[in-house]
Amino acid sequence: METITVGQLRFLLIICSAHVVHGSFNSNETDQLSLVEFKKAITRDPQQVMLSWNDSTHFCNWEGVLCRVKNPHRVTSLNLSGCGLVGNISPSIGNLTFLRYLLLPNNVFMGQIPPPLGHLHRIRYIYLSNNTLQGEIPDFANCSSLKGI
Repeated sequence: METITVGQLRFLLIICSAHVVHGSFNSNETDQLSLVEFKKAITRDPQQVMLSWNDSTHFCNWEGVLCRVKNPHRVTSLNLSGCGLVGNISPSIGNLTFLRYLLLPNNVFMGQIPPPLGHLHRIRYIYLSNNTLQGEIPDFANCSSLKGI
């Protein structure tokens, strides 16, 4: 039986509350909230790469985040390679539905690879080498564009 963490429950509550208040949930807000949840799962940032991840800067301008010109304000790449980040990979990454590149090698990510990554049908590359991840690899059967792990 899988347990839900307080952080995951909080994220779900935020999404549900926004949906009830607004009637529909803007996908741009979904991307931003997903990145905020990702940042919360980082316990140490020795190179301070996440300093730009704040409300005064649009999330498409945050370090390591790339948004596509074709679909403005949609995250297509998250590249935090070799930043020495310590923490877990938040399951919220699975909400970045336009994500094509997830590049997180050479950090100190622990825990398991979040199963929601298997729902990213546009993902092309997932690089997580040189971390301390453990557990089962998610099912990537729905990731028909995936070319490299």
